[in-house]
Amino acid sequence: MSISWGNLSVRVYAADAWVSLAPRFAEERPEIVDQIEAILEDVEPAVRLQAAQNLQVICKTAPDRMWEMGARIAAGEADDEVLIAYLNRSLRRFSHAEPERCEAILTTAKGRLDEFAPKEGARDRLQECLGGWAAQLDAGQGRPLARAWLEEWSADPEQFQDALNAYTSCLRGTFFSRYAADAEQGNRDMCDRAQEGLATILRPALASSATNYATLMSDATDEEKKAAGKRYSAAEHVVHHAMNQLYFGAGARADDMEEGPGLNNSAAKARFLADYAEILALLQQSREPATLHHLIELYERLIPGDPVVVFEAVHAILTGIGAEEGYQFESLGSTAVVKVVKRYIADHRGIFDDAARRAMLVEILQLFSEVGWTDAIRLLYDLPDLLR
Repeated sequence: MSISWGNLSVRVYAADAWVSLAPRFAEERPEIVDQIEAILEDVEPAVRLQAAQNLQVICKTAPDRMWEMGARIAAGEADDEVLIAYLNRSLRRFSHAEPERCEAILTTAKGRLDEFAPKEGARDRLQECLGGWAAQLDAGQGRPLARAWLEEWSADPEQFQDALNAYTSCLRGTFFSRYAADAEQGNRDMCDRAQEGLATILRPALASSATNYATLMSDATDEEKKAAGKRYSAAEHVVHHAMNQLYFGAGARADDMEEGPGLNNSAAKARFLADYAEILALLQQSREPATLHHLIELYERLIPGDPVVVFEAVHAILTGIGAEEGYQFESLGSTAVVKVVKRYIADHRGIFDDAARRAMLVEILQLFSEVGWTDAIRLLYDLPDLLR
């Protein structure tokens, strides 16, 4: 439940007034700092929130006391919303100026994750906060401690999926920053670190997915399968969330075709295909039709970058793991595949002069025709004429 207060919450407004006075008068009136410290000890979370989320107001007047108060919040604040407000708002202002001090406070908060673990099925807001911080410190600033956190979380996607998803969410634009026309070296370095972080997340998540899928398909006990199912779902959720950051960031959704941050020409798409070859290969290991669907739509967006590479990747997905998981039975799958094939015939028909690729195209259309999709059947029968 979110912290709230009404018009009669006098102490909340008094606390807010003390905080508002600090930037202008705290140097002349040190008792203002004393009052802010007292506010952080109030019994009401709504009162403590006023100081916690604005603690930076005393950074010039009493910097040491500010850091001491922050350390106490990280170590002892009982309300997770107050703690998160401090970490996300006040502390965030010092991520570049005082990264070591920020890391010390964040490490303290990280050690309290078990204290604020939410009920099953609810999002872990403290994890999300720390995942966002990891994105800032790791990809944004190249801090090794944040990369160590990411490696720790990636080893257990079931427990830390909210932190991992927050990390990738925060970096949606960064994954493409090197492809902008005005990209500077700093943008390229951030993109490199973000890509490395993404691979750090995907490798163990997909390994966990494969291991637990094997358990689900085995003669394990019902209890073992139940536990494996949870681990499998958590791992695939992390993979799907990461997939979506590339999908939406590249402008693969129809509504975003011209909004991708840097993939708006063939050269950028070709570079992306080369740079992200490992990431794309990892995503092709997912067994979730929803993830594979977004991957195929992303590949459609990338066709101008390298039509042959994209076609062979799409064929591998559809006739391999996609067929195993029944992607050909999905109506959205049929729609996506027919759209891809029509685009190839319209714009890149020449790649099918190669007999092997023509056979691959027929194999794709047969896969979807055999389950009764009329558009695929029509394309299959019209193919000889279309390829003349």
